[in-house]
Amino acid sequence: MPGLGGADYRGALDVLREAGDVEGAIRFPEPVLEALRRLVPCDVVAYHEKLEADAERTIIWTGEPRGAVTPEGHAAGIRYWHQDPMTPVDGAPKYSDFFSRGEFQRLELYQEVARPVGVEYMMRLWLSPDGERSARLEFDRAGPDFGERDRAVLDLLLPQLRQFGRSAVRRRVRSRRAGGAGQLTARERQIVGRVAQGKTNAEIAWQLGISSETVRKHLENAYEKLGVHTRTGAVAAVFELETDIL
Repeated sequence: MPGLGGADYRGALDVLREAGDVEGAIRFPEPVLEALRRLVPCDVVAYHEKLEADAERTIIWTGEPRGAVTPEGHAAGIRYWHQDPMTPVDGAPKYSDFFSRGEFQRLELYQEVARPVGVEYMMRLWLSPDGERSARLEFDRAGPDFGERDRAVLDLLLPQLRQFGRSAVRRRVRSRRAGGAGQLTARERQIVGRVAQGKTNAEIAWQLGISSETVRKHLENAYEKLGVHTRTGAVAAVFELETDIL
C-alpha cells in the first residue's frame, strides 16, 4: 500500500475510534468527519445519505467551504449530476481519474456547482458498492489534487466504515420498529402473536370470534406502524425487540 506510515495508521485508528463511539442513527456525525479531515487534509468533508426512499438527502459536513452554499447551487448539483463520472465503486475515485483540469472546468458541474464553493478537486468514498441510499463521503479541496497516499488510506478504512454504516442502519430500523411496536393496540399485538404461532387469518378469526377481514385489517395496521410488509416481518419486528429487552 503506497505511502503509508505510522502516522497514517494512527490517524486511521482515530477515525475508527470516533466511528465506534457512535450510538445514534446517523452513520458519520461531525466528530467522525473531523477525524477524517485530519487524516485526509481538505477544505470540507461531507457525508451524504438518503435516509428514507422519498426524502431529501441528509448532508453533514465539517470544514470551511471556500464559498457560500446556496439553494441555487444545490439545485444546479441535481441538474448536472449526470456530468459527475464517479459512480459507485469499491475504492476511492477522484475527479482527476476521469478528466483533466481543463475538461472539468468546461463543465456546468464545475461552473455552477463546484467553482462557487471553491471545489477544484474531489475524492469520493461510496459506502456501498451499489450506491444504496446514495451513501458516500466526499472530500473537497481547492488544491492541490489528492494523491495516492490519500486514496490508499481511505481504501484501508473502507471495509470498517461500511461495517459501521451497516450498524447504523440496523439502529435506525430497530428504533423505527420499537416506536411502531409501542403504537400497536392490544388486539394488533394479540394477532401478531397468533401469527407467530403459525396461525392463519381464518384460524385467528375463529379463535378470537372476529371475521377474517377484521384480522386482515388489524395486520395491515400493524404492518404500517412497524414499517414492514409481511407477516414474517411483523413477527420479527415485535418479538426480536422483546428478545433484545429481555
